[in-house]
Amino acid sequence: MFILNKKLILSSFFLVLIFNVLAQQVMQVKGKKLNDPCGEQVVLRGVNEMFIWSDDPTGEQLMPEIAKTGANVVRIVWLTDKENPKGSPENLEKVIQNCISNKMFAMPELHGATGKWDRIQAQVDYWTRPDVVAILKKYEPYLMLNIANEAGDHSIKADVFLKDYSNYISQIRKTGLKCPIVIDASGWGQDLNILLETGPALVEYDPLKNILLSVHMWWTADDGSTRRIIQGIEKAVEIDLPIIIGEFAPMGVGCKKWIDYKTIMALSEKHQMGWLAWSWGGVRNGDCHEMDMTAGENRGRFEALQGWGKEVAVTDLFSIANTSKRSRFLLTGKCE
Repeated sequence: MFILNKKLILSSFFLVLIFNVLAQQVMQVKGKKLNDPCGEQVVLRGVNEMFIWSDDPTGEQLMPEIAKTGANVVRIVWLTDKENPKGSPENLEKVIQNCISNKMFAMPELHGATGKWDRIQAQVDYWTRPDVVAILKKYEPYLMLNIANEAGDHSIKADVFLKDYSNYISQIRKTGLKCPIVIDASGWGQDLNILLETGPALVEYDPLKNILLSVHMWWTADDGSTRRIIQGIEKAVEIDLPIIIGEFAPMGVGCKKWIDYKTIMALSEKHQMGWLAWSWGGVRNGDCHEMDMTAGENRGRFEALQGWGKEVAVTDLFSIANTSKRSRFLLTGKCE
């Protein structure tokens, strides 16, 4: 009897040990699915927020308000400290910490290469700085690292995209970072075809096979590009690529053309594809104020959700509140 109990005790000890080891690992892409450090699938449901231009760059006020939607991820718009003094490693750590403490995964991204292919290396240089790497490793189980927002215009070819991003993957992995690397499409984030063409090779190139590919669905047309949205999502699912929708709103730049955001949400739920709406509204959108999910004197607060923002966050059948799930690891930091 003593031997049996001893075996049970040892078994329990090793199970706890295994769980604790797992909890120190990172989120991992498997096929087209994203799993948390404990192996539980995570379907991303969240928002973008421009913290780097905010009066609240560390998210002390904004993160708890976003969390009220039930979101499980926030895409943190950031700049290097050379581009904006608010982008210091100290502030980066605080905004990531505030995101995680409010039970949401963090996806920091650098905005300095938007539309500019030749600016990606400067973003990678920031991510690979020893002081920044130390912070990323500290919170790595909760992180997805978005290298550069919407780098490159519509002139970027697939061979260049593959060659250059393979190089950037290598540079980041050499730091010891293991978390998912998020790669935006070129063409201001909109070129899904370049992700479909190069995505399998990029995933295969990463020694950890831990790559997420992000398309920004600023696909505007008189009919809202519904057909393009349907075909794009279904094609990505068909070839089993880990694609997420990193940005979308109901209208494009200038507020002139409509985007069928409800089809984006419905199909994403059907295929369990992650998405992040643009944008929360703590910082007002210069391209189109109607993109702000929150507005008015209380902008940035949950009660200030209005119009499409309220639908996407709370009221729509496929809203964040109705489809987002926070894994056990996200809630407790443990696997058991």
